[in-house]
Formats: sequence, C-alpha cells, structure tokens
Amino acid sequence: MFQNSRNHYRYISKINLRDYRYIAWLGSKVCNCIRDMRAIAENLLYSVKSKRDLIIIDDIFPHLLSAFKIAEFNCYLGHFKNVIIRSTGKSFPAIKEKRSFRKIVKEYENIYPQFKGKARRYNRFNKLKCKLVYVIFLKNAYDAIDKIDESKTPFVFTLYPGSFFELHQINSDKMLSRVLASPNLKKIIVTQKITHQYLTQNNGCPEEKIKFIYGAVIPMDKLVQKPFPKKYYPKNKDSFDICFVAMKYMPEGRDKGYNIFIEVAKRLAVLNKRMRFHVVGPWTGDDIDISPIQDRLEFYGSRFTDFFPEFYSRMDIILSPNAPFILLPGAFDGFPTASCIEAGVCGVAVFCTDILNLNMVFRDREEIVIIPKDASSIADIILEYFDNLNELYGLANMGKNAFRRYFGYDYQMKPRMELLSQCMSN
Repeated sequence: MFQNSRNHYRYISKINLRDYRYIAWLGSKVCNCIRDMRAIAENLLYSVKSKRDLIIIDDIFPHLLSAFKIAEFNCYLGHFKNVIIRSTGKSFPAIKEKRSFRKIVKEYENIYPQFKGKARRYNRFNKLKCKLVYVIFLKNAYDAIDKIDESKTPFVFTLYPGSFFELHQINSDKMLSRVLASPNLKKIIVTQKITHQYLTQNNGCPEEKIKFIYGAVIPMDKLVQKPFPKKYYPKNKDSFDICFVAMKYMPEGRDKGYNIFIEVAKRLAVLNKRMRFHVVGPWTGDDIDISPIQDRLEFYGSRFTDFFPEFYSRMDIILSPNAPFILLPGAFDGFPTASCIEAGVCGVAVFCTDILNLNMVFRDREEIVIIPKDASSIADIILEYFDNLNELYGLANMGKNAFRRYFGYDYQMKPRMELLSQCMSN
C-alpha cells in the first residue's frame, strides 16, 4: 500500500506547470460548454413561454460592494413580476474579487432569499426575449447594444458619470453615438445637469429621449432601518472624527482627493490633539506618507453597507476633495459622491468640492459645505466649524433631512418605476 502511495506521489510530482495550465484551461472550456448548453435550453423553454417583462444586463451584480445597484435592482425584482438580471461579472477583477460567480450569487441569495434564481450569468447564447432591457452605465449599454439591436428589443439605460463616459473624448463619444443611434432606444435617464447638456448640445440627442432624475439610488433601507444613536463631541465621545470614504483608482487617489485629505489631516493634527481621522476603502499607509499622523489615523479597508450606520454614527465630518478630469481626460464624478450621500443620510456633515457646479438642491453652509480644492483653506473651514459645534451639528441635521428627501424612494425610485412600466406597456 505504501509503495503504491509513493508511486502515485512520484507520478503527480512529474506533472509540470504546463500540465496544470492545460487542465485548468480544459476545465474552463467544459464549464463554458455547460453554460452554453444551459443558455440554449433556456432559449428553447422561453420560445414556448411568454416573454419576460424585464431583463437587466450588468457587469458586477450581485456583488455586495455595488450597493447602489443592489438597491435599485432589488426594487425592480420586488415590483415587477417577471424580471431576471444577467451579469457578465466583467468588473470583478477591478475590485480584486477572486471568488467564483456562483459564490457571489450564493452570498447575495443568502441575504435576499426572496430573489433566489434572479441573478444569472450572462451568456453569448442568451436571447433577449423580453418586453424591455435595462442597463446602467455607458460601457454596459455599448457592450449589449449589438445583442439588443439583433433582437429588436426596446431598452432604457441610465447614463451615470464613469464607466467610459468622458466628456469630449473620441472613444467615449463613439460609444455614446452607437448607443444613441439605436432604433430600439426608448429613454436615457441622466442624473447630472452637465450630462443633460452634453447629450443635447454635443450629441444631438432629442429632448424627448431624456429623463432627468437628479442624484442616484442608494441603499437607504440598509442605512436607516437600524439607526445607531448619534455621538457628538465632546458630549458622547472624546475625539472629533473626520473621515474619507472612496475607492482607489489611481496613485495617491488624486481624483478622489485622498492626497488632499491626508494634507488636511496633517495640518489639523498639529493644531488640535482631539482630532482623529478615518479612511474606508482599499487604502493603506503605503499610498502616501502618513508618519506624522499614523497614531491618529485608522484604516478600515473596503466595507459593505452594513458597516456604515455604526461607523457614521461616530463621524463628525466626511471630507471629499474630489476633482474632475484627473483620473482620465473628461472623467468626472457625480455630485455628491455616493459616499457623501450615504454619510449625509446618516447625519454626518458633508464637506465636498463642486468644481463643475453640479449642485442643484443643497443649500451651501446650511445643509452642506462646498469646499475649495486646497488643503490650507479646507483646514481653516473645518477649524471654523470646530469652534462652533452647534452650527456644525445643526448643519449636519439639516443635511440629513435634505439627503433623505432627495435620495429617498419617492424622489429616486418612483419615477424610474413609472418610466420602465410605461416603456414595457408601449
């Protein structure tokens, strides 16, 4: 028996790296064939059944890090009867996700068992047999447009900032023109006034094709259903806490203003020992030199939505010195960023830049604080409010009411539901 085991070990040890790669390649081909067969079987099934009401095509769903998509798509799954979400998973490498698509789906279904079977992998053989297709972001719309036109299926898409949508850039304009030229396009949802202007003035998009809904969908229920008591300095805690929350897309996070946040922290740390600083996202002490403030700065890594209600209950200010056209020419963020929205909903005072003048609803210095992209000036503004805590906490409370109003269901999801229902009926 032992001799046989040794022989087996010698055989295994002779398999070189090329053999392992071949086995892995062969396994992936088998898995792809199985997916193709499932897609063909499903096509046959729905050739005799009635059409689906809605098919959503996406690149990251149902990954929990994409909280705003979870929030929006779950509303459709709960509202419409016959909905399915096809996900390519193309964005998983960007967030360094190494788990299989099946495990991502299982994690989602454990939290939302009522939507079991609704999230499925997109396959090239899947037919779009439905009344309406819906996509978010330009890249997803562009990737799906040939399939949509081939099936002659009406579609709606939301043109958020990001995901290859860049102002006055050749490649972005080509993608956008291809999508706008589709005879199957019913409506474009835009969320920022600069996007609306760009479509009408630079791309000749008819006004009747555009639906303007300011802002974005956020996981409001996750943020407010189990509120944590707000802690105030110095009444409930000994520190004055300032946070920075963002994903990292470039060195030093210059597009999100992480470099400026660190500079502000260094200036404030010298002036006041009570100030502490917090960073959420894929940041570490290696991104920028933090040695002068390393004992006052805490990193939390990337976190899911459930983490934030308790976290924000301890924060006094969220700082977002983000700026357009740094990550890529023509690239810009929406206003406010999703992190600022979630923090504002939880009662944190939002201090953010607005270089493109995108603000449409918030009153500066009453519900939000618009800051310049300058560390020295930002530090001075924060010190001004630190010396007037009643004014700061009053602003945070007014901001909380405004954020909950403009990013609640009635303002964000109700018009989207009505639009999709109308397009499906037509």
